[in-house]
Amino acid sequence: MQNNQKAQEILEDLKENIETWRANSAVQFDTIKPAKYRVLWAAYEYFENKEKKNHTERWKNFLQFQKKNAGWLLSYAIFRTAKDLYNWTSWKTWSDELKNREIQTIKDFIVKNERQIMFFCYIQWIAQEQLENAITYAKEKNVSLFGDIPFGVNFDSADVWANQTKFLLDTEVGAPKDALAQGGQKWGLPAYNWKAIEEQNFNFWRSKIDRACEIYDIFRLDHLVGFFRTWIFKPGDEIGAYDITDETAQKARGAKFLEAVTETAKDKLPVGEDLGVIPDYMREYMKEIHMPGYRVIRWEKDNEIFREPRNYPSASLATTSTHDTTTLKQWWEEMPAWRRANFWEMISARKTDGNLPYTQEINVEIIKRVLGSNSNLAIFPLQDIIGTTDQINVPGTVSPDNWTYRLPYTTKEFEEKYNGIMITLKALIEETNRA
Repeated sequence: MQNNQKAQEILEDLKENIETWRANSAVQFDTIKPAKYRVLWAAYEYFENKEKKNHTERWKNFLQFQKKNAGWLLSYAIFRTAKDLYNWTSWKTWSDELKNREIQTIKDFIVKNERQIMFFCYIQWIAQEQLENAITYAKEKNVSLFGDIPFGVNFDSADVWANQTKFLLDTEVGAPKDALAQGGQKWGLPAYNWKAIEEQNFNFWRSKIDRACEIYDIFRLDHLVGFFRTWIFKPGDEIGAYDITDETAQKARGAKFLEAVTETAKDKLPVGEDLGVIPDYMREYMKEIHMPGYRVIRWEKDNEIFREPRNYPSASLATTSTHDTTTLKQWWEEMPAWRRANFWEMISARKTDGNLPYTQEINVEIIKRVLGSNSNLAIFPLQDIIGTTDQINVPGTVSPDNWTYRLPYTTKEFEEKYNGIMITLKALIEETNRA
C-alpha cells in the first residue's frame, strides 16, 4: 500500500485515532470498522487501476483465489453487498427473488453490483494472504496454530442464506433450564437440518473442516454434544426439547458426524469441547476414537475433592480456564476459603485454612501443575499466564466488554512488563517436557 497515495492520506488522517485504538484495552469495533473500509476501498481502487488494468501476476493470483474458493466466496460477497444495499436488514426482508436465490436474480445482481462484490472478494483475498504469511512464520518457529469451529451460525448470515435447506429456519438452538437459567437458554441460532446434511455425506461440514485444516494444525469443535443431540425451540415453544430423544439414535448421529470430521481432517487434530452436562456415551465414544476433550482444572473434582492432573487421560487438553469463565486469578479470589484450601492442597500438598492471597508464586505453581498433567495437550489463556482478571466473555450477557479484549501494549512494551513471567513459563515448559 506504500505507493497508494490515497490510502496513505487516509491513514495519515486517522493517525491520532489509530494511536487511541492501540492504547485501548478493548477493541473499538464501531469506529475501527468504518475506518478500515475507507482504507480498503482506496486499496481496492489502486488494485483495479494498477493490477487489473495491466493484468499483472497479482491480478491473476486474485482470480485464482476466487476460483479456488468459489464454493463459499461468491455467496459471501453477494450477501455482504446485499446487506449494504438493504441497510443491514435481515435477508428474510429482501425481495422474494433474492431471498430465495433465484438464478436469474442472482445473475442480474452480480452484473449490477460487480464492483462491490469484487471488493468483498478482494478483502477476503488480502486476509488470506495475511493468514498465509502468519502460517509460514509459525511453521518457521515450530509453532502450531489452534483454531475454533463454532457449532452454530447466526440466522442472518451468508452461511444460512446460501444453504437454507441445511437449516430448520423456524427453529432456535439453545439449552434446557438449569440453576442459572430457569427458562432455559435461546441462542438465536437456527437448528441444523441433519437429515439433509447426512443425505449429502456431510459435505456442508466437510467443507468447513477442509477450510479449517488449511489454516490450523489443531481445531476445537465447539459444543460437541450438539452434534449428538441439540436442544431446540420450535415456534411458540418456550420449553424446548432435544431434536433426538433416543440415546442410540443420538450416538449414531454423533458418530457419523465425527467419522466425517476425522476422515476429512486427516493429519490435523480435532479437539472436542465437551464441557457442561455431557451424556456418558459421548465421552466413551471420544475415548474410542482417541479424540481429546477438555480438562479444566477448576471443574475436575469429585465431591469437592480436586482430581490429580497427573491422572487426566492422555487424550485430553488440560487448561486453567476458558474464554467463557472468569480468569484463574478471579476464580481464586472469588471462591470460598474452604474450596481454595481444598484446591491448594491438591496443588501444593499443603494444608491451609484457604485464606491465601493470590500471588505470582501461586500462579506459577498452578500452571506448573497443569503443564505436568498427563494430558497430551496443555493450553493457557494469556490472562492466566500473566495473572489478570480480564474476562473475555460473560455467557448469557450482551455487553461492550464481551469479545473486545486486547492487550494495551506493543510487543516491546509487553516484553518489558512481562519478561520475567515469560522466562519462567519457558523454564516450566522445558521442565515438564512440553517443549
